[in-house]
Amino acid sequence: MGSLADEEDTDIEIYRRYGDPTVYADSRTGADEELLQLLDTLGFERKNPMPMYTWHELPPGLADRENLYATRAWVVLANLGYTVNLDPDLHCPSTERIVRSALTSKSNAPAEPHERTATPAVPPKAAAGPARSM
Repeated sequence: MGSLADEEDTDIEIYRRYGDPTVYADSRTGADEELLQLLDTLGFERKNPMPMYTWHELPPGLADRENLYATRAWVVLANLGYTVNLDPDLHCPSTERIVRSALTSKSNAPAEPHERTATPAVPPKAAAGPARSM
């Protein structure tokens, strides 16, 4: 059993398996701790039953907010330079616009000393690509 990110040659794949209500975020085998912590911060729960195989899942009970979490993670991670695929069925255009706008505003605003936010600060980089079919 391998990582879908390895198979697709990406850093992260965010998707729902056919017939499964869980939203997964598969990272490359041996992904660095920084990436894994970003996924933790973005609302995904880390799963690692074996030392070399780690993935993340959105917690149960999010219902209509799953697309919001998945889209937010896709935009933030792509803006940080990671290659990320998002299942088009999880894409939320309004969330994408809001997160992109917030990231742009935050990168143009002066930093406050000791500022703490729930969304990682993101330097301006190339925008995330369009959501792609799996």
